[in-house]
Amino acid sequence: MSRWSGLKSRLKGGFFLSSMGGITDGAFCASRGKGCIMVQLGAYLAEPPAYGLSIHRLPVLPSDRAACIDFFRNECSKVRSLLGDIYVCLNLATPKLEWGLEAAEYFYEAGGDIVELNFHGTYEPYYRIGKLRAMVLPENRSELFRWLDAFANIDKPVIAKFRARVIPDYSPIMDYIENLDLVGVHFNIRGVNGKPDYSFLEELKRKYPSEFILVSGYIWSVEAARKTFQLGADMIGIAEPTREDSSFIEKIVSEMK
Repeated sequence: MSRWSGLKSRLKGGFFLSSMGGITDGAFCASRGKGCIMVQLGAYLAEPPAYGLSIHRLPVLPSDRAACIDFFRNECSKVRSLLGDIYVCLNLATPKLEWGLEAAEYFYEAGGDIVELNFHGTYEPYYRIGKLRAMVLPENRSELFRWLDAFANIDKPVIAKFRARVIPDYSPIMDYIENLDLVGVHFNIRGVNGKPDYSFLEELKRKYPSEFILVSGYIWSVEAARKTFQLGADMIGIAEPTREDSSFIEKIVSEMK
């Protein structure tokens, strides 16, 4: 049995505010998270200032342990002061495994609940050196597996986030993940013409029915949410519409009931 069975049962069927780089800080999550069971901070970059990759399009975490813990504690406090008992998840991007593990440790120490490791984005300085979305490519996959192993072994809740259709077949990656005890796998299933890629989700759940799957990407209506749950999604994330409508998720949750 998974270490996270109880957590997954509490999360299942819920909505979450999905991360948006440079936007979803603690204050934003607190103001948009009503109706959610989880909100995602970030994406935040774990990178020492001297490393020199960042062009500061995305926020970089403090490299000092105490300062980073204080930062995370403050962000979590902003969320919970308005939303109460809600799961706070960190979307984390990093060019080096050891920096990511340190940042995750600081987040958990600060009272954060779940870390989502970002294998989804295309932040150019990281993507250029084979990180983020590039890690699913065959030439980088052994490193992806090493990272997944390391995060699965920290005895804390971890989610891996990917982008649908980056590679033709995610089976080699999902087969590997099946042998790890992660909380779940998050896929952005944003399709063409402003619609979710339902066929990707349907095939994923057909092959991996027991995996806890979180999805986001154009699931912006009650009808889309109902179909997504019917196809086997365990959680639904919403992001962009909350920028204009602070109660967007709350309205959908209310209508779903």
